[in-house]
Amino acid sequence: MAFLSSFRTGRETIYPESLRERLETFPLLAEVGDAAMKRLLAEANWFGLPGGQVLQRDGENNRALFLVVTGSLGVFVDGENGKRRIVAHIGAGETVGEMSLISGEPHSAQLIALRDSELLRVSPDAFDSLITRHPRVMFNLMRILVRRLHETTRSREDGSRPKTFAIAPLQDGLEDEPIARRLAAALVEMGSKAAVLDSTSATQSAEWFNSFEAAHDIVFYRGDTIDSAWTNLCLRQADRIFLLARADRPLPMRPLDLPAFKERAMGMPQLLLVHEAGRSQNLPEHFALRSGLFESHHHIRAGVTSDIGRLARFIAGRAVGLVLAGGGARGFAHIGVIKALMEAKVPFDHLGGTSMGAIIAAGLACEWGIEELTERMREAFVQTNPLNDYTIPLIALVRGKKVSSRLREHFGEVMIEELAKPFFCVSSDLTSGRIHVHRQGALWRALRASVALPGILPPVTHHGHLLVDGGVMNNLPVDVMSKQTQGPIIASDVTGELDLRVRDDRYGERPIWWLIWQRMRGTPSIVSILMRSGTVGSEAQRKLVLDQADYLFQPPLGDIGLRDWRSFDRAIAEGYAHAATMIEQKGIPLTDVWTEGPAVAVRHSALLSDGSSGT
Repeated sequence: MAFLSSFRTGRETIYPESLRERLETFPLLAEVGDAAMKRLLAEANWFGLPGGQVLQRDGENNRALFLVVTGSLGVFVDGENGKRRIVAHIGAGETVGEMSLISGEPHSAQLIALRDSELLRVSPDAFDSLITRHPRVMFNLMRILVRRLHETTRSREDGSRPKTFAIAPLQDGLEDEPIARRLAAALVEMGSKAAVLDSTSATQSAEWFNSFEAAHDIVFYRGDTIDSAWTNLCLRQADRIFLLARADRPLPMRPLDLPAFKERAMGMPQLLLVHEAGRSQNLPEHFALRSGLFESHHHIRAGVTSDIGRLARFIAGRAVGLVLAGGGARGFAHIGVIKALMEAKVPFDHLGGTSMGAIIAAGLACEWGIEELTERMREAFVQTNPLNDYTIPLIALVRGKKVSSRLREHFGEVMIEELAKPFFCVSSDLTSGRIHVHRQGALWRALRASVALPGILPPVTHHGHLLVDGGVMNNLPVDVMSKQTQGPIIASDVTGELDLRVRDDRYGERPIWWLIWQRMRGTPSIVSILMRSGTVGSEAQRKLVLDQADYLFQPPLGDIGLRDWRSFDRAIAEGYAHAATMIEQKGIPLTDVWTEGPAVAVRHSALLSDGSSGT
């Protein structure tokens, strides 16, 4: 932090006229008059705080009041596991430090500049003098504190939408990459005021950047070259950072030098991976060494406009997350739900699931159409039985090689990181007693872990841990999805009520010859019992996460059992009929429209009447 000036020169107070005009818009100084304004400026110090820097609260800053003239500050408090989390944004025109100023107690939060900022510091003595002569200032301060108290009680988390995005190159020769302008155009089409700033704006003042940002909903700061002065300014100004790289070139070995505390303020950067022609199966060299470089990535393929649209929805907080539950043969109903959603033009931007739901979600992540998805599932589970390679049950009833072969046949050796759309699946870690979320590695192997029903399929080993079916601990991972996306979440749950019934109350006491003679009539087999036990354990957790879904489909599947593979077409039909009815009654998520707040339903009937696409 460097002090730029004090406005007092001798016995006179001299300040820019533009600063006085800006201060008149501050709620703290509403209707206080010129005399109060001059006294405030006579006692204040004007200083700059670069983006990413901490506002130190010791010395002269102890118990001081700060007015944010340009830029933005983040308020951070201690969260879980000792990590700090942001709880509020203090934008231009607002004040911070009031609580310590009034109470005299130590600071409980840390202030970090989220972008290059200019502030006024008013000492405790200067503030006491100001309110003694101009009590209106104290009245305004009380109104500000009451408003903030109301906002705190409404929400425990800061819900501010990111406004500024830096797109910084990781490799040379990316100065003319048009992604920033394509994103801005997509967001403008959604109804936002989006714009791009490049190095031609490098000489502008902090006041100019503040005014430009205030006039827009989204501003992209496009860096020019690696480590240039302009690129570093872009990083300081950004609420979120995108790193830009080509897939056919190696990534750098070292993390990006972010401004101090920037990572804490906004999280790790995200990678935009540019593909020249279509989607490449190959990730760039050093991609696996990404620890400390970025937290997630997006594929941007040449000529694929849907990639830009999906990224624009992520930026706008409208990216659709689809979560599919496990359920054996009942999971085929997901295909019907997906078909109805596709017909309503609902995009799928982020995909996740458990067990059978994970396999179907993976098909969507591979961009299979509904016909291809249907036929692949029919071939894998109906035309052949992957669970009939029985063995001596030392570990499981079946060897699991047929399941692994089917998964490799349909998904090949593709890595989760290579998928065009973000994807995760869930398995249960018997070693740690926690769920394991698969976001990287071979897709087929992650799916093999997610479907490894205990007792039926052998567990999958992962760094010495035993992984089994995700349904044991989390059969509908809506909670996992909610931590990764701020857009509407659609969940399809096919678990239903307990469908494992028995007509003979003493069947477990019967001799084996009696069961064989009765041909197991009305008696669940060991496979059915084990399959049901793989999902029933997570019922309590499932009910907890259901309310986190914005749109929930629960097809009534009647007597379709977990192993009723021959009911493939009937399960799809039931899922489609249920979803079509729900869409007609409750509508679909609002996706390609710029709006604040949570997901909003658009009535499907209205879409049909006006001929619009629904997104």
